[in-house]
Amino acid sequence: MFKKLLSMTSATQMIVAMFIGFAVGIFFGESVGWLSTIGTGVILLMQMTVLPYIVVSLVGGIGKLKPDTAKLIFSRAGIIMLLLWALGLLLVALMPLSFPFVESASFFSTSIIEPVVEIDYFKLYIPSNPFESMAAGYVPAMVVFSIAMGLALIGMKGDNKTQLLEFMHTCGEMFGRITQGMVKVLPIGIFAMSASAAGTMGVDEFASMQVYLISYFALCLVLTFAVLPWIVASLTPITYWQTIQMSKASLVTAFATGNIFIVLPVIVEECKQVMKKHNTTSEDTDTLIEILVPIAFTFPNIGKLTVILFVYFCSWFNGTPIELLDQLSLSVSGLLALFGSVYVAIPFMLDLVHLPADLFQLFVMSGFITGKFNSITAVMNLFILTLLTAAMFQKNLKCFLPQLIKMTLGVAGSIIITVLVCRLGMGLFIHSPEVTSGVIANMQVADKVPTIVKTQYPQLGKTPTSPIASVDMIKQRGILKVGYIPSNVPFSYYNNAGELVGFDSAMASKLAEDLNVKVEFVPFKKKDLVASLQAGYFDIAMSGLAMDIELMGDLSYTNQVMELNFAIAAPDHMVNQFKTTDSIHTLNNITVAYVEHNNAIQAIKQKFANITFKQISGYQLFFRQKNNQYDALIISAEAGSAWTLFFPSYGITLLENNVRYPVAYAVAPSNQSLLNYVNNWQNLRQVDGHQQQYYNYWMLGQGATNPPPRWSIIRDVLHWVE
Repeated sequence: MFKKLLSMTSATQMIVAMFIGFAVGIFFGESVGWLSTIGTGVILLMQMTVLPYIVVSLVGGIGKLKPDTAKLIFSRAGIIMLLLWALGLLLVALMPLSFPFVESASFFSTSIIEPVVEIDYFKLYIPSNPFESMAAGYVPAMVVFSIAMGLALIGMKGDNKTQLLEFMHTCGEMFGRITQGMVKVLPIGIFAMSASAAGTMGVDEFASMQVYLISYFALCLVLTFAVLPWIVASLTPITYWQTIQMSKASLVTAFATGNIFIVLPVIVEECKQVMKKHNTTSEDTDTLIEILVPIAFTFPNIGKLTVILFVYFCSWFNGTPIELLDQLSLSVSGLLALFGSVYVAIPFMLDLVHLPADLFQLFVMSGFITGKFNSITAVMNLFILTLLTAAMFQKNLKCFLPQLIKMTLGVAGSIIITVLVCRLGMGLFIHSPEVTSGVIANMQVADKVPTIVKTQYPQLGKTPTSPIASVDMIKQRGILKVGYIPSNVPFSYYNNAGELVGFDSAMASKLAEDLNVKVEFVPFKKKDLVASLQAGYFDIAMSGLAMDIELMGDLSYTNQVMELNFAIAAPDHMVNQFKTTDSIHTLNNITVAYVEHNNAIQAIKQKFANITFKQISGYQLFFRQKNNQYDALIISAEAGSAWTLFFPSYGITLLENNVRYPVAYAVAPSNQSLLNYVNNWQNLRQVDGHQQQYYNYWMLGQGATNPPPRWSIIRDVLHWVE
């Protein structure tokens, strides 16, 4: 059995390793999750020769060209290649429109308030220090440097040039041998990553991978059998069916082997034959074809560019859409990065748009399936580039208005039909994950102390008052009375079981536990806070209270519990309109709601005279509105994220300058005893980690769900393990 595996081709070994890995992962489940570290190690080994190989291959390949050949290729084939690249990148950017709509939301994440490292485009594209560019992994800069060196060599003569080109050729062979050696180890990495993924990946994640695979297959097929051959049929005497017929054998070979290099001679001969059929060939044309095909092979082709779709998929999968400006940067940087290996280009592009590097493993897993499809696109790209260049050389390229209209209608029609079919098909058969509101609606307070929850607001002047209770009085009566604001997610709200829960509800229960008393929750409205504390309706207000300068003379705030981040909540389709100050200034007929922060709102009103601001009594009035009275809401990012779990059709965005504000608890100004106790208690619970534990649970959602172990044969069928 082992000898048979060794005798297989490397491509077959990888496919076998992938399926064996899936089988192992399904059998053993999460216990083989550690194998991902082996897979990561193998991939890193595969990457070690890529950057040096880019340098030697581009310098050697371009440097050995004759001036006339170089001029011909870069002036004619270069223009066509650039246009094909632009078309390919456009189609890749449009293909995410086929992804099904997924209405989702997530808990607050500290990553959204971390400063985004700005991309230094000068360092990314200009190799002022090539050694720094190589060390930092700036692939586009290395490509620019290598092309510049290759172009400089074209005009040089003498033995020094010959020796340098031989050295580059020798280095290329050396790196090629190293890569071939690493390819023998690659099946081990494929097995490890496949086993880890199959053992740990949930059903929803597998369903999401279908989105990528279906859209990728559709993209490659429409390029290979519709868009590219139609361009040739529109602009040259060669018909659509002749293009398909001449490329058929090469396409089948490339798909079966995943190897483009072995069909290069076939592409050359087929292009010569089809040119002869139309009496447009000559010795010079044949020479052009013979030179062009192998040189074009060394440049990125449309088939290779299609892998950029994986980055768009990752942004959809991660719930962080790529902005239009970033899409342009991704296209240009991705093109230059793909002069090298996809195993370097994909991690580079993921980092460029700030996506998790771990997603790269999904690309490697699917690479042996998708690789067969991008191989046929690459082959068709070589055919079309060669035929268009030869037709331009023979002055048979028909770039007149009727032909251009014919080409545009055919290409646009193919793209629109493909996107619509994929969107409708995946929308019907690939379903969204479970609604996220079930997670936050079922969260519970862990500390169980005797609890009384009142739901009726005390009526000022009618409900009997009580004396302001010191710590000793609270202990004597055995009850700590805590004021709360209902529906103040995630600080105090009712879960599906009708229990009062939330960050501050948990903190209040812990405070009561430490005082060794019961806890009684009393609802209040923000406007009645001072009067309610003075009337003794409750001892302390604990409900995500923003520290308010206007109230500081009428009540006492404890030490700040945490800092929250100002944000804007809006319907998903409007969120981007509030991301920058400039975009907000362009808005008209917009109404923004707010609940508190009167001082801050006054300053904002002066800054944005084009916006109408209206105060509402509670955040739920915005999220549950039916008449679309309000377009956006000023809220904290932490609370806004929690609300979007209940209402996934809304999203949040931070204010541009990342303004923050403190929240604290409040007691009556004369209750110095309780104020001192709570301040000291807070310090203790911050140091021992209890407050951070509550923050992680209620704000970040850590531990909010306890998914069962991944289904596996060894656990769920054989019952060999628990």
